[in-house]
Amino acid sequence: MLEGFRASAQSLHQIRSPSPTEKMRSSLFLVAVLLCGLVSAQQDGLPERVQKLESDNDVWVKSRVAFAAALFDTDTWTSMNESTADRTLEFKKVVTNIGKGYDPQTGIFTAPVKGLYYIQVSGVVGNNGQLNAGLKKNRELMFAIYQKSGLHTSASNGMTLALEQGDQLYVQLWKGQTIADQGRLSTFTGFLVFPM
Repeated sequence: MLEGFRASAQSLHQIRSPSPTEKMRSSLFLVAVLLCGLVSAQQDGLPERVQKLESDNDVWVKSRVAFAAALFDTDTWTSMNESTADRTLEFKKVVTNIGKGYDPQTGIFTAPVKGLYYIQVSGVVGNNGQLNAGLKKNRELMFAIYQKSGLHTSASNGMTLALEQGDQLYVQLWKGQTIADQGRLSTFTGFLVFPM
C-alpha cells in the first residue's frame, strides 16, 4: 500500500502547473460563461425596462419648460392707458420660451405638461399712479400685484402652482389701472419645478 501511495505522489509531481497564458484563457472562459448567464437572466424583463426608460426620457424631454416675457418690446418708457374693463396683458418681448408654452399674441401660458410650476408677475405703475393686476388660472384668480404709491413704483408676486396639462395662466390688468414698462421692468415669468 505504501508503494501505491508513492506512485500517486510521483504522478502528481509529474503534472505540470498551467502556464500564465493558460490561466488567463481559463479565467476569460469563466468570465464569458458568467456574463452569458447574467445576460440571459436579465433578458426576462428587458423589453419592459427599455420601455420604461424610453417613457422616462419622454417625460424628461417634455419637462423642460420655462418662459419669461416683458410687457413691451422697447427700451423707452411706455405706459398703457387706463383700461375701461379688465384686460388680459400681452407680454410682447419674449426673452425665453422653452417648451413653447407662452403665446405673446394672447398673453396666455398653456402648461405643456402636468407638474408643479413657479410663476412670477412684476409690474411698474403707469401714468395714473395705481397698479392692480392679477394672475389667473383658467379664469380663477391665483394672486395679485398692487401698488398705489405713485408713478414709477413697482410690485411683484409669485407662487408655486400645481397645473394640469392644458391649464392656462394669464395676467389681467383690472379696470381703471395702468401699467408701464421700460427695458423689462414689467414681466411675466415661470418654469416647471418638476413634472407630476
